[in-house]
Amino acid sequence: MDLNLDKLRKLRLTTEKMDSSLSIETVKLLDESYLKEYLVSLQHHIGATNIKATASIFLKRYAFLSVIFLYTMTVNNSRLNISFKNVSLETNDSSELWLPRFYIHRLEVQSLEEDRQVWRANSIEFLFKEHISPVLITLSKVTKVSKLVLWENIAVYIFWLYETFLLEEEISQDILTRAEEDFQFIISPTASMLFGDCRENPLTRFYKGKLGTSSRKRTTCCYSHLTKSQKYCTTCPHKSK
Repeated sequence: MDLNLDKLRKLRLTTEKMDSSLSIETVKLLDESYLKEYLVSLQHHIGATNIKATASIFLKRYAFLSVIFLYTMTVNNSRLNISFKNVSLETNDSSELWLPRFYIHRLEVQSLEEDRQVWRANSIEFLFKEHISPVLITLSKVTKVSKLVLWENIAVYIFWLYETFLLEEEISQDILTRAEEDFQFIISPTASMLFGDCRENPLTRFYKGKLGTSSRKRTTCCYSHLTKSQKYCTTCPHKSK
């Protein structure tokens, strides 16, 4: 199935490389020395008061790789190749707000050709255990930022994808049903082994049931108020209800 690049661009995929000091091949994120230097540059760019806030905002933006991957998995029944050597983070230095995009060098997919439940589990493991978790662990090790903060930064956008974005798309009922099944599997405690070194599914603890008319409050603070915006997120636990 062909990918809808217009939809994926809305989720911060790009088909263009950008010449920027903050553009980075994602494989370099696993190099602790390089990552420290990169975060120092990013800290200056976003006006963060400390390296923990920088790491949190970085992973908050990085969470969109999960969104791109899961959208493709659910809607297209296709698995993107997001191996580290195939993905780079691209930044437009002229933009005031740091919203990097993901460039996939070889925009190739593995289509569903087996039992979907097995394929889905393998896809989730490829996303989290082999990509997201190593980045998250390295960030936490280098900056001492809490893994809980980082995992919630991932969780909130996965919840948004399945609870908001997909429901607003013009997609078939079959895909909507598949999306609900995929979402329930992703947040299920039984999927814990697909997330790397986590004893429990790191997303489950942040899910508090379906959204009502108000936004779901975060459990942790992402430190966005410690950047030059000096603003708390609308769902920050530090804000009064």
